[in-house]
Amino acid sequence: MSQSRGYLDDNPELESALEWAERWYHVPVLLVLLGFMLWNRVRSWQNFIVDGEVLFSGNDAWYHYRSTQYVVDHWPATMPFDPWTYFPYGTSTGQFGTLFDQIVATVALIVGLGSPSDQTVAMTLLFAPPVFGTLVAIPTYLIGRRLGDRIGGVTAVTVLAFSTGTLLRRSIVGFSDHQVAEALFQVLGVLGVMVAVSVAARDKPIYEQFLERDIDALRDTISWSMLAGVAIAMYLWVWPPGVLLLGILGVFFLLRLCLEYVHDSSPEHTAIAGAITMATAAVVSVSRINVLEITATSQSLLQPGLALAVGFGCVFMAWLARFMEQREYGQYVYPATVFGVLAFGAVLMAVLTPDLWSFFTNNVMRVIGLTTSETANTVGEASPLPGAGVLFEAHGFAVIVAAIGGLFLLGKQFLSNDAPAEELLVVVWALFILLATFTQRRFAYYLVAPIAVLSGMFVGRFIRWFDFSADDGIEYYQVMTILTVLLVIVVPLFAFGTTPVEAGSTGPGPSIQGWDESLQWMEGNTPAEGAYGSGGDATLEYYGTYDRQEDFDYQEGQYGVLSWWDYGHWITTRAERVPNANPFQQGTETVAPFLVAQNETQANSILDSADEDDAKTRYVAVDWKMAETNGNLNGKFFAPATYADGVGPGDYYSRMYIQSQDGGARQITFQQQAYYETMTARLYRFHGSAKNPQPVVVDWENKQTRQGGQYRGAPTNEQEPEGQQQGRVIRQFESMEQARQYVEEDATSQVGGFGDNPSERVSAMEHYRLVGSSETEAFPNNPRYQSSAWAKIFERVPGATIEGTGPANATVRTAVQMRNPATNKTFVYRQRTQTDQNGNFEMTVPYSTTGYDDWGTDEGYTNVSVRAETQYQFSAVGANNGTRTGFTGATEVTEGQVIGQDAAAATVELEPVTIQQGNETSGESRAPMTEDAAEAGA
Repeated sequence: MSQSRGYLDDNPELESALEWAERWYHVPVLLVLLGFMLWNRVRSWQNFIVDGEVLFSGNDAWYHYRSTQYVVDHWPATMPFDPWTYFPYGTSTGQFGTLFDQIVATVALIVGLGSPSDQTVAMTLLFAPPVFGTLVAIPTYLIGRRLGDRIGGVTAVTVLAFSTGTLLRRSIVGFSDHQVAEALFQVLGVLGVMVAVSVAARDKPIYEQFLERDIDALRDTISWSMLAGVAIAMYLWVWPPGVLLLGILGVFFLLRLCLEYVHDSSPEHTAIAGAITMATAAVVSVSRINVLEITATSQSLLQPGLALAVGFGCVFMAWLARFMEQREYGQYVYPATVFGVLAFGAVLMAVLTPDLWSFFTNNVMRVIGLTTSETANTVGEASPLPGAGVLFEAHGFAVIVAAIGGLFLLGKQFLSNDAPAEELLVVVWALFILLATFTQRRFAYYLVAPIAVLSGMFVGRFIRWFDFSADDGIEYYQVMTILTVLLVIVVPLFAFGTTPVEAGSTGPGPSIQGWDESLQWMEGNTPAEGAYGSGGDATLEYYGTYDRQEDFDYQEGQYGVLSWWDYGHWITTRAERVPNANPFQQGTETVAPFLVAQNETQANSILDSADEDDAKTRYVAVDWKMAETNGNLNGKFFAPATYADGVGPGDYYSRMYIQSQDGGARQITFQQQAYYETMTARLYRFHGSAKNPQPVVVDWENKQTRQGGQYRGAPTNEQEPEGQQQGRVIRQFESMEQARQYVEEDATSQVGGFGDNPSERVSAMEHYRLVGSSETEAFPNNPRYQSSAWAKIFERVPGATIEGTGPANATVRTAVQMRNPATNKTFVYRQRTQTDQNGNFEMTVPYSTTGYDDWGTDEGYTNVSVRAETQYQFSAVGANNGTRTGFTGATEVTEGQVIGQDAAAATVELEPVTIQQGNETSGESRAPMTEDAAEAGA
């Protein structure tokens, strides 16, 4: 007898307390863990209240706010179609307006006593992710307990509570996306199937019992299987692409039924549970169908169809097992036949319905195939996991413990005749989610639950082997063993990388706050949807109910706002305008080629081909990230360059690696001329103005890594001309001639390509003007950006025609100084054209200089904030009585002329420069004028 046993015999009160603790210890421990999970997720909530308004984190949360508000107004209905995004088509909401939004809307209605304010709805949605994330612990505990007793369940919740992976980030206050609800309902679905197959294994239902209507014997199997089916259907209701779970269950039933037959057990019991579960999931899913086609992104025929296919497969395998048992086939003939039938069916599908076959194979490869398309790589959550190290940073040694546990359970399935079916289900679930995570990192928020329950299983069984119980007393080595196991799992979660507490601290981020300034400006200073050109109120009801359709018919005065898809939901919800593209990645076929178009004519043609006759794209919103080529600085220029056909990021910029101050390598980018010709650069960097090259040179040296790879680095080994410092990447010269001379002598250099400096002249735009922007600047004092307002709003206008006269066959230059009050900075819009042999010229300009108050939102136009400080100043150099002379002039351009309400052209007559000599004034220049001097004068 152990010493502790004897001590307990002498102290019955202590023995009783220890027995109570052993029985109930998990309750306070779980309450503490759940409390920590909730606290850690909600403690930063005040960071999301900015100026009294709720600002969510990310993009999708904003559309969930819109979907939730719609459900509040039309409870319990969800939005069938939304014309407030994806101009000029509109869209069905697909993955939004699902069970997640309905649950949040219902809570908001209860909190708001049936009539919640917008703030109440926003606050309810703000706190929804922490609640869902904390609730994940309940089914996780139950699965862990089933696999490793109560200590296994507690260990599983411990891993879940202290992991810093994607689930934590997706369940923090403010990240109000459906992903955390996906995790909760997927774990519930897996738990439901575990219970269903376990009950079936206990009660051993057979086909004849259904014929005899033996309800008492079948009640538990049917009940638990139906509950499992409902849980699966709820998961699909939260996220229609969750058909991945149906695929996981299909593989599980396939393997399990084959193993049961090989081990001389009847697969009929498990097959019955599977058939009822899948049939229930199919029936419930049918009630949610809104698209009569096969697609994974909406509630379609795919979800019930695939569930029925898995259920039918269970029935077929049960029948086949009986058939082969009656004819006494060998035990391995059964799995060979099953896989043969599957192979034949796959070939038949590929031959008879190649489109359907392609649909399934493409989606399988996209989700678990460890392959990623170029366009998917531009989406952060759809890009592959960079490596296994990410998992260790998030989950510590629990990854290894879970792997050992999974291998143990898998081996048990093949070596033991009585291995429970639920154990195989957990292993198959974990393997598929692991593959999905390495294929698309977004699925990492699913992975923590399998890791947690497998870790709990290992710890629970490990402790069971040591026979830790109060009846026999407690030895010190047992206590040390338990503590060691827990420390191996828990301590690394705090010791490596970001701690759970650090990961729980967050806010809405600078992007939404920077964008929100410009979007609030847009809401208040541009015409309401339906009022462009006419004034008045909006004709497109913001929370209206619209029938599902392929192509919405927008009316006169309704318009689109073009920006990259990341910002579509912000435009819809914060500016209450209709974006051309959205985070559903709709509209990229128009937006991507527009943003990288090499001239204004091409860009306008892209819009004209997509716009309707009476509804046009009127505004373009561009932020600094869209113009930034360096991905390490969160630049997004690479994305539209990847989506656009026929081009790639390498056509616009190159990478260079230089040594950083800490001794490591730092990536920088330098641009090609094609970059500066894109609409993105011409709008954000130059505001539509012409831009001349400057005497700036980017210099590099071709180098080689130790592994033989080639890269561009700083020119540390080149012989530099006198006056030029060795190793400099950016070189400044006094003139363009000197810069070009240097580039001619150094093949690994180029003129321009840094900041706002093109290699060649970029021409002016005629139909796009800056009308408003954010007040916040991304780079207030950075030489790479002369004007770095976070987001800038441009308007597409007809432009004003200026007609004038000057010297014959001469270049006429014009310039006007504009001021942006949001940043209190000025810029100069420049353009040039050529006079004909009679000295006549004509140009179109997008900026007005006067008449702003005559045209505003009341009249159906823009309240322009960016206004001129000067007239249009003109200059030219030409012959005057045989002498090379400078000519100047000035004119006003009205707002009515720019927006097309005044068809009259502005006029200007260039006169010879008047100079004063002594006390005499002459109407002619007395000295030759150069073109540089003329442009400087303009």
